[in-house]
Amino acid sequence: MTGRFWTGLVLLGLVCAARGPVAAEGEALEAPPPPPPLRSGEALEPEVTIRRTEQETIYEYRRNGALFLVRVLPRVGPPYYFVDVNGDGTLDYQPGEPVRGNVNQWIIWQW
Repeated sequence: MTGRFWTGLVLLGLVCAARGPVAAEGEALEAPPPPPPLRSGEALEPEVTIRRTEQETIYEYRRNGALFLVRVLPRVGPPYYFVDVNGDGTLDYQPGEPVRGNVNQWIIWQW
């Protein structure tokens, strides 16, 4: 029974995707407006500062001078990340904890 369910679900998705977007009563959808133009001097990509030590490589990502992500690539083991969760430019820690920085974060799965 579960095989039939998934087969039906996949077929329903294919049928819906084949129809494409349709407005009410067969009207064609309007094209979205163009994106706003870029301002002169605006950075398209973040600044990346790379520091290498014997044990690790540290990548610091900044946008408009504000630090928002630190990626640590240890010599042994998976990389981990420190993230600025509220956008103030500093890496946060929980109140009540000793000042020891943010909790390490690993990517569990990506595609």
